[in-house]
Amino acid sequence: MARPDPVDLRAALEEALRDYAIDLSRIAIEIGADDVILVTGLVSTAAEQETVMEAVARIARRANVRCELVMSLVFEAPPDVVYEAGIESFPASDPPCWASRSGSL
Repeated sequence: MARPDPVDLRAALEEALRDYAIDLSRIAIEIGADDVILVTGLVSTAAEQETVMEAVARIARRANVRCELVMSLVFEAPPDVVYEAGIESFPASDPPCWASRSGSL
């Protein structure tokens, strides 16, 4: 049986990850030495990591795949409307600078 083309396997892996709505902007899929497919990058949740690992496991049946993902928890605070309004109104919300003058111009 012929050895699968790593480029085709990479494309199949990318397609599988897109099908699961995985953000590929944070994941790199590269072909290394000896046609090893290397998957690196960041995932936000354990569920996302598990999904990527499942897709990698399916491809790994046909090729040598190494998966080195790192979980990067992203904290997003709820919107703060008061803070946002203050940022948007800057510098109009700042009082004018008043200084006393002494002497003549």
